[in-house]
Amino acid sequence: LVDQRPEAPQNPMSAVAATPIPATTPIFRETRARLRAPLLAPTRAQWSSRGRHRVRANKENSTAIVLLPEAKEYFREVSDDDGFLAAAPCDFFELLGLDCDCDDKEVKAAFRRLTKTTHPDIVGAVAEPLAVLLNSAYATLSNDSTREAYRKAVEGARKTFDGGSQFDGKPVSQWLGPDSETKAIFVDESTCIGCRACVTWAAGTFEMVEDQNAGRARCTRQWNDEEETMQIAVEMCPVDCIYWVKRSQLAILEYAMKGCKREDIAIMARRRSGNMGSAPSGQNPFARAESILKWRREGKQFIDAAAKKAGGAEGGTYRGHDEA
Repeated sequence: LVDQRPEAPQNPMSAVAATPIPATTPIFRETRARLRAPLLAPTRAQWSSRGRHRVRANKENSTAIVLLPEAKEYFREVSDDDGFLAAAPCDFFELLGLDCDCDDKEVKAAFRRLTKTTHPDIVGAVAEPLAVLLNSAYATLSNDSTREAYRKAVEGARKTFDGGSQFDGKPVSQWLGPDSETKAIFVDESTCIGCRACVTWAAGTFEMVEDQNAGRARCTRQWNDEEETMQIAVEMCPVDCIYWVKRSQLAILEYAMKGCKREDIAIMARRRSGNMGSAPSGQNPFARAESILKWRREGKQFIDAAAKKAGGAEGGTYRGHDEA
């Protein structure tokens, strides 16, 4: 296989950005095994001959994802997001704006401060679900024993995610593309084997990050390379761990990726050889993101049911802890 690529640009953010791939290194795609032929990295002339024709992934959506024909098989999305992608507190401490080591006096002060501005008698029926959450938070955190047990559970959950558990609805990667763009690049680091092919080809988009097992690729800057360059990098991945995704789902996927465990690359190789079963779903960011959305959906259903039971949906008067 003759390396027909231009010299990779220097990238001061990555020590491996300019690491060349030997010209004799064959690049195979597992999904093209049926063709029994290696996938050659296309030249600029070949890409020009393909043209700029794009395909809509969803014609019924006004924010449809527009893809190059070659990118269709690399598109993946989280199913049934149903508008649950907005930022929200992940626990009662975040809801009340308190540290985990707070005392009952701080809990009561925070509860009263929020209740003054969010009580259904002031805001209206739209605030009833939030009032239910605030009452649940107060009931849990105002008691010393339940607050301590809840604190331990929250601290354990936060350790699972790098940088804390709060989902702020913002992507981790830097957005450098136009505001009208609706798709983004995402790397499933749980299946990345650290081959560095994407980093070498599209150094402006990908970087290598170190973990306890081995280096993994990560998209750190969205649309810092031309679309053809990024698509070539996607196709060069030997284990198909790079995807085009909806821009609106990028934040939840990157957030879910923080909680996915990275297996040792040797164990991953055994899985691909058929000597081991499939990886646990908790290591898959797409499955984990769908689980997070499911928890949010079920939580909203619970809160809505509690608000209805409290009397708001039936015309009754909502009563908080201090009003009981």
